[in-house]
Amino acid sequence: MGKIRVIIELSHNKKLESNMSAMMSEAAPRLDKKAVPELKLLQYDESFGPVALPGTTRIEFDPNNLYDTSEAFSIDTSMEASTYIVRGEVEKGDIDELTNEAAKSGQLVGVFADPQIQSMQVCPGAGPVGDHLLVEKLLCVDSMRAKGMDGSGVMVAVVDTGVNMTFLNSKGKTPSFDAARSWSWDPSVVTPGNAPVGHGTMCAYDVCIAAPKATILDIALLHGLLAPPGGVLMDSFLSDAIRAYGHLSSILQAGLKYGKPQTMVISNSWGMFHPSWDWPVGAPGNYSDNPNHPFNKLVATVEKLGADIVFAAGNCGKDCPDGRCQNVTDRSIYGANSSSSVLCVAGVDTTKTRVGYSAIGPGRLTIMKPDICGYTHFKGSGVYAADGGTSAACPVVSGVVAAVRSARPYNPSQANTAPSAIRNLLTSTATDLGSAGYDYLHGYGVVNGCGIVKKLFPKTRLDLCERFPKLCFPIKPPFPRPPLPKFPVGRPPLPRPANPLSTAGMEGAGFPYAEDEVAPGEEDASWEALRYVIEDSSPEAIFQLGYLKGLMGKMESGGWEEK
Repeated sequence: MGKIRVIIELSHNKKLESNMSAMMSEAAPRLDKKAVPELKLLQYDESFGPVALPGTTRIEFDPNNLYDTSEAFSIDTSMEASTYIVRGEVEKGDIDELTNEAAKSGQLVGVFADPQIQSMQVCPGAGPVGDHLLVEKLLCVDSMRAKGMDGSGVMVAVVDTGVNMTFLNSKGKTPSFDAARSWSWDPSVVTPGNAPVGHGTMCAYDVCIAAPKATILDIALLHGLLAPPGGVLMDSFLSDAIRAYGHLSSILQAGLKYGKPQTMVISNSWGMFHPSWDWPVGAPGNYSDNPNHPFNKLVATVEKLGADIVFAAGNCGKDCPDGRCQNVTDRSIYGANSSSSVLCVAGVDTTKTRVGYSAIGPGRLTIMKPDICGYTHFKGSGVYAADGGTSAACPVVSGVVAAVRSARPYNPSQANTAPSAIRNLLTSTATDLGSAGYDYLHGYGVVNGCGIVKKLFPKTRLDLCERFPKLCFPIKPPFPRPPLPKFPVGRPPLPRPANPLSTAGMEGAGFPYAEDEVAPGEEDASWEALRYVIEDSSPEAIFQLGYLKGLMGKMESGGWEEK
């Protein structure tokens, strides 16, 4: 029947712990076969060193925490509480027997599918609609940058085929690059930051549209879909993603351990394309619908450590499915792409029209997927004729998340900085598309940078009686009139209200400046009439504050007397 790859989850033992510790200093970590149970039916992959999966404990959901809508559990990163992931090969017909054999060892947690994974390649055919400059405008990038939202201080891990920084720089994108924290499935084949120009470089470019000052982590997980000259095409497997996420988990854990929580966005434009790549739904080792699959658990754990995880919805939309979907377009958002711990991104073009290949919900692990739309199929990086697929939509949205994180970095003690709170910020400010409210085609709508800025930075409102208490006490007219401030040349005069001391309708009339005559019945006017709202940056606010400054000067110099 042929051999297939499998993922084995084992409980803790001292030899596995020692193997993990030794791997820290190894350039090419390997499995110590003495650390794992001997299984006759399984051929271990010794090139795949064990990956620790932190232990989890389910906890009571806190109803008072309105921000945290993720699954309620705590994590334990100690070696003793962790389980360990290894992989190997087994004859397809021997999986059940292998499970029984491994269970007898007393160390087995489970045997799981290790499906093939591939990038969400761009769709051929129609040319680009708009360009990256239009995408900038649609995202309100200028408004975000004016508030310092540009990705500064934020790591963006581009989990893909690898990034070529030289090419990125040649296209005017100059983010920082952290080589030490980057990772490759095989550094002898793909050097982080110097990968062949391809899908991963496109994704990094699209991150930089909204987050030009982010720090790129090149997580070279996927092998190219085309064999290199003279080389052999190699498949990528979910177990490789476990290694990549194990690396990212270690970065986040180290930050928390030393009191320096890391702000990290993880962009994933890849996934599984067809159920035949997986084990059947309902099988204990299934990936697509199984929250207990090791990779799905690891994704939830990494989110709990503070990372914002963004996944492409996929390209199995019924109008124009990728060939790898084999015409299976129903519920095609599989596994981690549909996790409640991630932001799942569908695609629209720059006219806000859904692209036909964008996968449609519901999701497998979470019904309400996708969450949001990002822009795609535009002229951008130059790697392809168009930056397309949900492959482009995903990093576009990841860049917006990184921009948000410049203004709201992760802090484990502040609930409104939790990854779930950031997801809620993006979905609650999205521009609704399609049918009113949430729908399976668009999620909550297309990402809206202007809406995000307005929610993060509401206009300042100033109560003058709190700011200037001296102004707010009862006085009797007549009032002195200080000189009005001079407007710049060409500014039209502001309208003067008919009854300047009346409090009725004052918000529409503007600030009342003094008159020598007082209307009948207004003799008991009070400075409480000065309690009003100033919208920041308005010309009226400048005028009103100048007038108040004159009044303050009169009061402080004794130019008029309180009676």
